[in-house]
Amino acid sequence: MKSSINLTVLLFLLPFLGIAQVSLGLLVGAANYQGDLAQNITSLNETNFVIGGGVGYKISPKVDVKVQLLRTKLTGDDANYPDRVNRKFKFESKVTEIAAMFEYYILGSAERSGTGVFEPSYTPFLYGGLGFSKIDNVAECYSEDCKNNLKNPFPEENFTPNLFTLPFGIGVKYDASPLMAIGLRAGYRYSFSDYLDGVSAAGNKKKNDWYFVLGTNVTFYLAKKKRL
Repeated sequence: MKSSINLTVLLFLLPFLGIAQVSLGLLVGAANYQGDLAQNITSLNETNFVIGGGVGYKISPKVDVKVQLLRTKLTGDDANYPDRVNRKFKFESKVTEIAAMFEYYILGSAERSGTGVFEPSYTPFLYGGLGFSKIDNVAECYSEDCKNNLKNPFPEENFTPNLFTLPFGIGVKYDASPLMAIGLRAGYRYSFSDYLDGVSAAGNKKKNDWYFVLGTNVTFYLAKKKRL
């Protein structure tokens, strides 16, 4: 709730900071997971849809600061791995993430030339920030012993639905017009928790969980960008 209030305040204040620098964005893509129910290479059949949106503010030709809201589902199943198939754990987590991030455009954003003619251009970029996620998780064991309630380990006692994440990654942006840019991005979310999948003590409690996001984003500028 507090995060939602902060986002609302930011949305209210951004227009007063200089309308020429404000942007709205949409992200669609795919997410996958790395944790107690996945091995070093995640299973492609556990890839899930991602959708997100956010607001941004351009603070220099090379740096944007953004607040982004993202929704996805993460899944995992021991049936994907022959050496774990007898354990028979699986999970599904619905993830709602809000994150504040900086984007650094290595070549700078496209600007109007001295003659006033817009010149479309590409630039690679890096991004990173801090996120907060709410997890709606269901972890279960479907072996015969677990079905008979002999040793069902879930839900685990220390599971928490709220966790912090570190989003970071790379991408490329194409400034297609003075009012629109499109891009492709890929990056990780490192969670400060081993409960992204709801499994810790019953799995590997020495390592925290991650998830990966690959997506295409479209950014709309609320007014034509000015030279800074």
